[in-house]
Amino acid sequence: MVTRDEAKQRYPEAEVFSFGDTPELIAELNALVRSGAKRATCSAMADIEAGRQAPPRVGRRDIALAPDGTPALVIETLELRETTWEMMTEEMALAEGENETLAGWREGHKRYYTRQGIFDPDMKLIWERFEVVEDFGADG
Repeated sequence: MVTRDEAKQRYPEAEVFSFGDTPELIAELNALVRSGAKRATCSAMADIEAGRQAPPRVGRRDIALAPDGTPALVIETLELRETTWEMMTEEMALAEGENETLAGWREGHKRYYTRQGIFDPDMKLIWERFEVVEDFGADG
């Protein structure tokens, strides 16, 4: 198993983050990334502006954590698009691999952003397409 310090030594410019906000969601989303179903994600500008998250950057490699906080995956950002929750396209939503329809994406992301206290249909999002660079193994 690779530690956070070891992962940061390999990828010193990397931001460290989790896909999701609960252990169950983190494990589910990591599994989707590993299967190849999930090749995109989105970030709320409200989180970036509040300093809770670093803005994504094309070409940067970031470390996604397992539910136990150990490094799980390294992804590299390939493409960024600005949008809003309301203007999310079906193509972009389906690339996130979490739902089979745009309506399903909207429902799930509305729940997620409501839990975070930041949901608004006009909320600004940065959609990010990525590829997996390294998989550190099963989630801890």
